[in-house]
Amino acid sequence: MFHKGFTLIELLVVIAIVGLLASVVLINTQNVRLQAYDAQIQTYMHQLRNAADLNYSQSGETYSAICDESDDTLSNSGELGTLETAVKRENGNQDVSCFESVDKSRFAASSPLRAESGESWCVESAGFSVELNCLAINTYRCECP
Repeated sequence: MFHKGFTLIELLVVIAIVGLLASVVLINTQNVRLQAYDAQIQTYMHQLRNAADLNYSQSGETYSAICDESDDTLSNSGELGTLETAVKRENGNQDVSCFESVDKSRFAASSPLRAESGESWCVESAGFSVELNCLAINTYRCECP
């Protein structure tokens, strides 16, 4: 007698193959999502440097009020506050480290990245934008402590 349909073994093999393919797709999707967050962080940090440069030219050639000196984070006032909120939304609500030189002539700011654990994106007044192998900076230059 000839039966139409699939056996239980055939169905289980197909389900296992589909499950394996779905898990591969989900793993790759998560990595792409984290890389997209990092691209947004880099874009916002570049905008932060542009806003700081605009502030520099408008405030008598000083980077005053870029950083909140009480806790070494980015100032949350005006345009900088908007950018700080945007960066924190992309980096998992982590603070943006920020340091100014004593004479307010230089600054650097860094934000943790999401795709690469233990790395951050840093911008500074000299025009550098660079990925660092540390989470935060402790000087007005893009260097790990």
